[in-house]
Amino acid sequence: MAALPYPRLALIADGFADDARADRAVEAVAAGVRWVHLRDHEVGPDRFREAARSVVARLRDVHEDVTITINSQVDVADALGCGAHVGWRGPTVAETRDQLGPDALIGYSAHEHVEAEGDRTQGVDYYFFSPVFPTSSKPGQPPTGIGPLRAFCQTASPVPVLALGGITPDRVSACREAGARGVAVLSGIMDVDTPQAAARAYLRALNEVRK
Repeated sequence: MAALPYPRLALIADGFADDARADRAVEAVAAGVRWVHLRDHEVGPDRFREAARSVVARLRDVHEDVTITINSQVDVADALGCGAHVGWRGPTVAETRDQLGPDALIGYSAHEHVEAEGDRTQGVDYYFFSPVFPTSSKPGQPPTGIGPLRAFCQTASPVPVLALGGITPDRVSACREAGARGVAVLSGIMDVDTPQAAARAYLRALNEVRK
């Protein structure tokens, strides 16, 4: 099982196949982000693969040790030497592990307390648990709040959990106190005018409560 990369901030680079959004991910890595999760539900497999190849190369040019995980597209992760992230649909963690090997970083998107115990997650390296707070990326999904995050972290232990959904720098400490090892951020970096400054704000918040 792979070790969770540090610092404990994952950037959800949603819509990365768009050049402007890819630029934001690159800027975030230049500002100190060391984990980028590539996700794009709006493009087909060929465009996803093409864009991922380009963005992965750009991110590694900025920092050769940046951790990159690919959402759902395990074949793309395999081809590019990246980690993979799966959920309740598609391949299981075990199937993904068989394809990518024992050292690959593999994560799972969890929304229910019981998912930490399911067969689909056996051998997982980390969880994204969401949405903790109201988020513009999933306006129709009610937030769980801190209590369910705390309960999930306890159930998932010792597997690390990253809190996702409506996370602002001011909310980092509450998530960490609930047991999350880190946070995953989408709109707080990808949808602001100054992604580098935003990334640094999250990194500062994480460093202040690091333990």
